[in-house]
Amino acid sequence: NRVLLQAALLESPDDAYLHYQLGKDWEAHDDFEQAVVHHARALARLPPEGHAAPFRHDLVTRLLFCMKKLGQHAQALNLAEAELPYQGESPDFFFALGDLLLDWAAQEPVRADELLPMIESSWLRCLEIGEAPQIEGAVLGRGSFLAAHNLAIYCQCLGQTEAAQAYREQADRMRPSRRG
Repeated sequence: NRVLLQAALLESPDDAYLHYQLGKDWEAHDDFEQAVVHHARALARLPPEGHAAPFRHDLVTRLLFCMKKLGQHAQALNLAEAELPYQGESPDFFFALGDLLLDWAAQEPVRADELLPMIESSWLRCLEIGEAPQIEGAVLGRGSFLAAHNLAIYCQCLGQTEAAQAYREQADRMRPSRRG
């Protein structure tokens, strides 16, 4: 797949979709540096308004994830701030943002006081939005049980046992049944 994508990019070097797909390929092979290069190239070639390209939402979420994996926290936060007007109704966006901020707080504990409220508000925003299956690339659970699960762990780590238990119960209620 990579060889075909690279060949296609030789003919169409400004094709955002080809860069997006090549970034996904690098990401699947844990080469986050190359994934960031191609995801960033794809994003730079797309108009920012709304979801101009159906894959734009997934692209932004993947780029945040890959930047987190590379420890590019500040740059990823800048990206998230720039994308907020376009991704404000995406639980996937806020879920990725919460994960990014948590990773940053773990890497730089001195920033925890600043980042912890932002982490919590990101995952709470996921629950406020709820599931968004109409958005291409949306992942089931990021607007419900996965966000509640993360909030349960977050609260437990902060010693907020009652809140942690409430979020665990909420996650259990939201989780799709395995019966059927």
